[in-house]
Amino acid sequence: MSAQKDRWISSFSFLLFCASSIPTHGSGRVLQELSPQRYFSALQAGRASLAYFSHNVSPGAQPFLEQIENSAEALQDYGISVVKVNCPKEDVSRYCGKENALRKAYLFRGNMLIREFPTDALFDVDSIVANVLFALLFNEVKYVETLADLQNIENTLKGKLNMVFAYVPATGTAEHRAVMEAAFVYGTVHQFVLTTEAMLLKDSSSDEPDVSSAWLVFCHCQRATDLAQPCRRTAMEQALTMLNIHRHLKLMGAPLVTEVAEDPEKVSTIHLQLGLPLVFILSQKETYEADRRTAEFVAWQLLGKAGVALLSRDLVGLNVLRRSNIALKTPDEGVPIKYLLLEDTDEVITLVEDKNKVKQIQEDEEEGDEDEKENNNQDIQDDEVVEAVSRDKKRELPLEQIRVLTEETFHSALLETARTVVLFYASWEAVSMAVLRTYTEVADHLAGTQEILLSRVNCWDWPGICAEENVTQFPTIKIYKKGERSVMYDGMWGTKELTSFIMLSQISCPLKLSTIDEAEGYLRGEFPSELSSYHHTSLLGVFSTVTSE
Repeated sequence: MSAQKDRWISSFSFLLFCASSIPTHGSGRVLQELSPQRYFSALQAGRASLAYFSHNVSPGAQPFLEQIENSAEALQDYGISVVKVNCPKEDVSRYCGKENALRKAYLFRGNMLIREFPTDALFDVDSIVANVLFALLFNEVKYVETLADLQNIENTLKGKLNMVFAYVPATGTAEHRAVMEAAFVYGTVHQFVLTTEAMLLKDSSSDEPDVSSAWLVFCHCQRATDLAQPCRRTAMEQALTMLNIHRHLKLMGAPLVTEVAEDPEKVSTIHLQLGLPLVFILSQKETYEADRRTAEFVAWQLLGKAGVALLSRDLVGLNVLRRSNIALKTPDEGVPIKYLLLEDTDEVITLVEDKNKVKQIQEDEEEGDEDEKENNNQDIQDDEVVEAVSRDKKRELPLEQIRVLTEETFHSALLETARTVVLFYASWEAVSMAVLRTYTEVADHLAGTQEILLSRVNCWDWPGICAEENVTQFPTIKIYKKGERSVMYDGMWGTKELTSFIMLSQISCPLKLSTIDEAEGYLRGEFPSELSSYHHTSLLGVFSTVTSE
């Protein structure tokens, strides 16, 4: 279970915000302490800051100051600095002179006052971050009180933007903070709408909701074609946290149905990466349109719970029983795909929602498959690697495009080209020989590619090289680049995966982008051009020009 959780958390694309702050002198603390003159002279246009003015700290104000200091680091991630302004005793200005002014915190954007907060409204880190972001995003996050207000916003968005509608029982809570943080990240992509009105939650729900709990729903208004009909809705079933909201929005942004034309064992979608199963609807040319409609219907029912893919038998040539019409791939590593025969779409939905259903269906099908299994050559099929070697052992491998390296030629070969790919293998070991065959296929794909040398070292013949390069298992593939440390490949041993790894290794890491067009092209997989042909995960960090190395 922990591996599954790690996998979908690792797929989380982190966006590093350009943290802006008023210049700090002396202490390395995130909370700054400045005089009024120094504070106001340092304000910069467009930069937000939260300030608390004080002559001296009374015992009653100490808990508030502790929470302000604790929130400084969180707000800094959003480009908001937090400052304690120390007022001289003789100062009688607007922010220092009045007693009631000293019981408030002030949010500025540049030198413009955005909002005043009573200190008792900022009682912990969650309430501080939530209220500050809510004030800054006032124009981006719509607050509604009635069903009519919500419907008016929904109608204006149809055919244009999707809507994220959230209910929180009260502002300043952890759930309110999570919604505001999500709006800060996704506010340019979706329209966020917030309410604390329990009656609105009841009016907008088809069932009886629990008004004591926070609630979030994704409204698919961009797909809405009939302006008279409400937007489809998909509720988030998990607790309202920033990570869960991000996960939900990633799932809502994925294609409704993915069309697949390759071995399903090699297919990876955002659903699998986030720990959800993937349902394949097995299709063929004659029934494509009907199968597509079925896949879309099932996808809507399982949205947020599983992914749906349309798998063409004609394009893949999949060797599965013709009477199977559904395949289920789980995110658990090492679990084979299950091919099943289901009667209707209700069974497909139950298949995902009731895990025991899979076992029951398989037990029914195993009785009918027993005779077919007896015809298989079990001695070979028990080990797929040995099967591949056994099948191909009489065929001579085409190794002309792969250079053999020895103790005399190893180090000099690494200096001949920009990148040298080395396969360390053992000629007596079955997996090594199977990978060597894949390696020859990679060599065919990369034939003629400049500045890449494919080579191999037989560790049975040259154990000294393998020990020197810290090769402790076979096979191992490393990529060497002049003047840099080697990079070891730890992916799947397929031709496509290995070719992709070698080609993507040509791109600088990290790759420095200097324009918005380059950043957007990178996220689309179009820049640099080497990315466009190969599947990869993109990770983009956005930094200020003054950020240190």
